[in-house]
Amino acid sequence: MRIPTEDVDFDGHRFAKGAAVVAVLAAANRDPAVFANPDTLDIGRQDNDHLSFGSGIHFCLGAQLARLEGRCALGEIARRFPDIRLAADTVTWRRLTFLRGLQTLPVRV
Repeated sequence: MRIPTEDVDFDGHRFAKGAAVVAVLAAANRDPAVFANPDTLDIGRQDNDHLSFGSGIHFCLGAQLARLEGRCALGEIARRFPDIRLAADTVTWRRLTFLRGLQTLPVRV
């Protein structure tokens, strides 16, 4: 969160002096200008220029471990439960400002 010390115009938006400004990186990963069908989970998405692990000097040290864990976990679930399917028409998302994730994911195996 940042608080401008003066009124600021940025990219067509006005931020008033003293107002709290929060950049939500999770929203950037759902930008339709960058991702086709941004609300669809596509584990094979090509040119996946997401911001989940940061970049530059702020790149997450655990990024490779997280990718490996995800690949192992999803691969094992698919191997053990080849007929896995969603068990509901909708899912429930967590209501957090800084992170995006599921509250529940009901499945049938």
